Amino acid sequence: MEHIRYRNCDGVLIANVDFSAESVRELIQSEVPAVTIDYIFDNVSAVMSDNVEGSYQLTRHLLEAGHKRIAFIHGEHTSVTAKRLSGFFKAHAEAGVAASDGYILEGRYNDTRTSALMTRKLMELPTPPTAIMYPDDFAYIGGMNELEKMNIKIPEDVSVVGYDGINLSQVIRPRLTTYSQDAEMIGSESGRKLVEMIEQGRGAVAEQILVSGRLIKGNSVKELKK
Repeated sequence: MEHIRYRNCDGVLIANVDFSAESVRELIQSEVPAVTIDYIFDNVSAVMSDNVEGSYQLTRHLLEAGHKRIAFIHGEHTSVTAKRLSGFFKAHAEAGVAASDGYILEGRYNDTRTSALMTRKLMELPTPPTAIMYPDDFAYIGGMNELEKMNIKIPEDVSVVGYDGINLSQVIRPRLTTYSQDAEMIGSESGRKLVEMIEQGRGAVAEQILVSGRLIKGNSVKELKK
């Protein structure tokens, strides 16, 4: 708050921080107009990637390919993770396939080491999954390297999907199936809403804005016999 007041900021866009931090909550409760990305506070506008839909589409894609033992290495317990888990379970329920709690493990976003550890744990189960969902494309790199160490081939031995749609996911081989978030639209909507809040003051209405992405089908998912 000291820095914001010193710089005489008209408003603040908050992204990629520890939203539980005292300094962030102090800002949210202040008079400074603020918009958050991918995190919801009461009475504060938030721009959200449609995480329920993204996870749902990835899970449905795997189910339609014949996979019934689908593992989900998710990120830390945040509102984003909760929404992605909702999409995961929704797709299973619609397909009439039971999701196994033993295949759902907590990792970390953008962390290759944790993804590697969770990948090995999954593949050493008596009945390993036929497909693994990773918290994001970068974290998947750790899983990919661990599978290579275990002499497990993608997608012949296990199918994999990521999340985010970063450029790297489309140049590695096999090309990764992932869900591309529309980062440009998220940024545009965030800026638009923040300007609205600055200009309208108390007349601005706090809202949650969902931004859809798209499924990118790569070569990392094997079609199983149904």
